Amino acid sequence: MNDMANGKSQMANRKWFFLTFAFCLLPFAMLSAIPPPMPEFPPLHFNPPKPVRTVLDNGLVVYLLEDHELPLIKMEMYFQAGTQYDPIDKIGLGSIFGQAMTYGGSLSHPPEEIEKTLNRKAAAINFAIGLENGEGSMGCRKEDFDTIFALFSDLVLHPQLRKDQVELAKSKALESLRRLNDDPEEVARRELRRVMYGAHHPYARIPSPAMIKNIKRDDLLKAHKLFLRPNASSIAVSGDFQSAEMLAKLKNAFGPWAKSDAQWPKIPAPALFQERRVFYIQRPINQSQIRIGDFGLARHSPDHFAWEVFNELWGGSATSRLFRTVRTELGLAYSVGSGYSEPAEKGLIVAVSQTRGSQTIAATQSIVKITQDVREAPFTPKEISDAKESIRNRFVENFTSSAQIASYVMNLEYFGFPPDYLDTYTQHIAQVSADDLRRVGQTYLHPERFTILVEGDLSTFDKPVATLGKPQEIKLEDYTNEQGDH
Repeated sequence: MNDMANGKSQMANRKWFFLTFAFCLLPFAMLSAIPPPMPEFPPLHFNPPKPVRTVLDNGLVVYLLEDHELPLIKMEMYFQAGTQYDPIDKIGLGSIFGQAMTYGGSLSHPPEEIEKTLNRKAAAINFAIGLENGEGSMGCRKEDFDTIFALFSDLVLHPQLRKDQVELAKSKALESLRRLNDDPEEVARRELRRVMYGAHHPYARIPSPAMIKNIKRDDLLKAHKLFLRPNASSIAVSGDFQSAEMLAKLKNAFGPWAKSDAQWPKIPAPALFQERRVFYIQRPINQSQIRIGDFGLARHSPDHFAWEVFNELWGGSATSRLFRTVRTELGLAYSVGSGYSEPAEKGLIVAVSQTRGSQTIAATQSIVKITQDVREAPFTPKEISDAKESIRNRFVENFTSSAQIASYVMNLEYFGFPPDYLDTYTQHIAQVSADDLRRVGQTYLHPERFTILVEGDLSTFDKPVATLGKPQEIKLEDYTNEQGDH
């Protein structure tokens, strides 16, 4: 329910890497052939179009980026909110709020009317609350913009949050709780987060059925007043429109919206650990899940770019040390890699793997050993160059549409990044040196204090879990018990 996937948070979104090898009988002449040299390419320069930024009198920030290629318009909204701010006795409120905002209707438009209009126009409206922010969005054809925008703006300013839709959102939240242990990968990710941050930390909390049932419509109305404020919101519009006309429509709809202030609870810093901890989850599943974590970077760390390159080399790609060694050379895992998150407080650095039960301990030991070895950043100049090129190419590919660019620029401002972040990103990556990699490796990788979590059928393991250290068992909560609490 409380996903660390946000704005810039990257750990939950890291790729799994799978390769399929085909073996072919080739003529000797082909095997002996020398491939021609690769042509030289000029350095990659990234110059995305810049949205025009305007601030309304009430503090609402507006980004406009025209794109007349297709007769479509996309609008996205960020507002100050987050599941991290859920009251301690109503954890889950943020998730239910997004569902109720989307489907609960407005004072002028009941849910049934909105649903019919969206279906008839092939349009979409959605609201959601992430860990550290709230989001709204709408998309439609240019010819339908006025109709859909009228619905969207009315939902923003005057949500009805109709009681039957609130109850439906609560029922869906309860069903999600009942299924919380269905996916072994999600279980491993969630439980590592809980043993790292603590079960009651805002980055790791899970609601109980009793908490979900305790959420009332009045709680959501209060949350709306807290979350939706023009001086803590921004809107990005991209697509086929004229900027002057669009700005006038935004001012007309949102100009009278009165600004207000809000107080937010401080998110506590996590407690750091000084020794290795080992946890296991006994489950009768065919494949084991391995998670090895430590605390890493908070948002805006000056080490961000160096760590991004380091992670690419450590386990962030199919050519990384973890992948090449654990999967390709040793054949100890189906998948292996690494990722990280960067919330406002310290995020997690995590190595992840999936393997057969009989390889669980060997794969875990191999990951730890490789991690110990790469602390000194023993990467060749070619490895470093290739990693940087891969990161730069992947970054540029994230901006293939005006909607992506406008949304990303808005995201950067919301999370406090400098205005030139996009323009200087590839330059910062290029400037990472071997010394930078060695420094961040030594700073953030400490195998002696790793938290190791394995999930699987212990009867199939090649060695006892105690081989990794003194083990502690995690017994999963029974979220199917709607009367229970935890």
